[in-house]
Amino acid sequence: MMRMPMNPSRIQSIFGNRRMIKSSIINAAHRFLPSFFTIIRYYHTNTYIGFLVLMIYIEAFSALGLFLFGMLYLEDSLKKAAGSAFKRWVKISTNTNAKALLTGGVATTLLQSSSAVTLMALSLIGAGIMTLQSGIGIIFGSNIGTTATGWIIALIGFKFNIKIIAMFMIGFGGIGSVLAGEGKSRHTFGAIAGFGLIFLGIEGLKESFTALSSTINIETLQHYNIFVFVITGIILTAIIQSSSASIAIAQSALFTGVLSFEQSAALVIGANIGTTATVLIGALGGSADKKRSAVAHLLFNFSTGVVAFILLTPMLWLIKYTGLHESVEALALFHTLFNVTGVIIWYPMITPLSTWLMKHFDTPNPTPTLYIHNVSQSIPALAHEALRKEVVHLGSQVCAFAVWAIKIPPAEGLKHHASISKLLETYETPIDVPYTTLYHELQRLQGDILEYASSLSAVIQLPNVREEFDQTLSMATQLIAASKYIKDLTEDITMLSESDTLEMAAFYHELRYQILAICMAYNNWLNGDAQAKDELEKLFTKLDTSYKNSIGILNDMIANYKISKHMTAIFMNITHLTRNFSKALYKSINMTETKEPFN
Repeated sequence: MMRMPMNPSRIQSIFGNRRMIKSSIINAAHRFLPSFFTIIRYYHTNTYIGFLVLMIYIEAFSALGLFLFGMLYLEDSLKKAAGSAFKRWVKISTNTNAKALLTGGVATTLLQSSSAVTLMALSLIGAGIMTLQSGIGIIFGSNIGTTATGWIIALIGFKFNIKIIAMFMIGFGGIGSVLAGEGKSRHTFGAIAGFGLIFLGIEGLKESFTALSSTINIETLQHYNIFVFVITGIILTAIIQSSSASIAIAQSALFTGVLSFEQSAALVIGANIGTTATVLIGALGGSADKKRSAVAHLLFNFSTGVVAFILLTPMLWLIKYTGLHESVEALALFHTLFNVTGVIIWYPMITPLSTWLMKHFDTPNPTPTLYIHNVSQSIPALAHEALRKEVVHLGSQVCAFAVWAIKIPPAEGLKHHASISKLLETYETPIDVPYTTLYHELQRLQGDILEYASSLSAVIQLPNVREEFDQTLSMATQLIAASKYIKDLTEDITMLSESDTLEMAAFYHELRYQILAICMAYNNWLNGDAQAKDELEKLFTKLDTSYKNSIGILNDMIANYKISKHMTAIFMNITHLTRNFSKALYKSINMTETKEPFN
């Protein structure tokens, strides 16, 4: 059948209505999402142009990813390059509020991450190494130190075409990292590459925002309330976990004319508040002091943001008369100005704030024991059984502490039939371990055991129970000594983990192997493996022989200039403590089988 042609007027009516409806929908939506529907409009008109605009958004997204990765890589490289020396400097430089404030600022400038410094402060506070008051001072100072990133970006990133410099830094740092081996110089090269990635990300943001400005109706953005940009800064920073990245976006938007100076400043205020999300997350499930520190950080940043928002107009008026006008440098100055204002307001209140916080967020201090707190000493036989189980628990905790000391999580290191070689390879990179907190918990457990044993000793009358009690108490005594030997080893172990010579690296590997093997054998014995005692005896005999032969070996290494005399003393101390640790564990086994102590 022949199909009759449609009436031309009918065709015009149908397509005319469709065009009118489509135009109405796009125009209505364009009022709310201007940039997105600009893409649709361009795509509707010209597919190629629409594709180019879409690529601009992809470039901006990719540039942000480069910036964030560069920040992360820079932070990680600087921390590893600085090593434990940086943390020791932080600890000894915070005994007054002023020094803590200065330390927080300098540390953040060096690490280029206020979140990293704040989380480090939380860790030191949680470990009992730093007081809450000093931690608050560091947190306040880190807010000033974080403005350094904005100044670097403003003075370098927007003044020059830094793509070539960035590419050179990435190439130089990357090649240097590969060729440098495992020493600290590798992390120094990594930091250079990290800076290059940051600058490359800034260049990408700058280029994409320049192109983006032609697709956005700037006049439409002027109608948004300034508070909207504060909320945007908070949400953006909470999501990407980097106030520096949010501020870089604000600077790029200002530089390209996408946002006005006032809008960019509001975005910076929001970014300053949003960065507290990282610290709040880091304090979840932590100690009371970590939660108090997180609250102090939130109070400071939120109140400073509120003050900056209220004084936004006067601050912008003041900056205008510096001659910087509405530039990215002026935005960096604004960021610095309101953070300094916050410190001026809060500095006199550091001590009263820490006093007030100490009265809040108290958490129950759970007993470290598993058995004895549930059994009264009035029934000696049952009480001794609970004590025996508690001492076995102490043994497992001592092994866990020792495995933590060699930078291996106990959940993996004490698995039955786990491969020592694979564990050492898997956990080759040093990890931060809160030794002070772990040892403090061990001491609490030891104290509760000794207190319970003292009370139980007074009511034991049966000779056989007394004999078993004495053996159990002797086992506990040896375990307490073993934990002290490991505690004395921790600083030397940390130093060895950061060494950059082949001899020290080999010694560190052998030390980790011995301690892990000893702990695995002892833990297996605690879990009922009778053959583990023979394995532990072999390990102790090997260590004892190694200790006797070590003096000659170390003297030979000194003669061949392989290690210094200072390192010889450290090696001897490590060997001595490791031998004593093994001996204490082996003695604790024999205490449960004979009245005579093992010699």
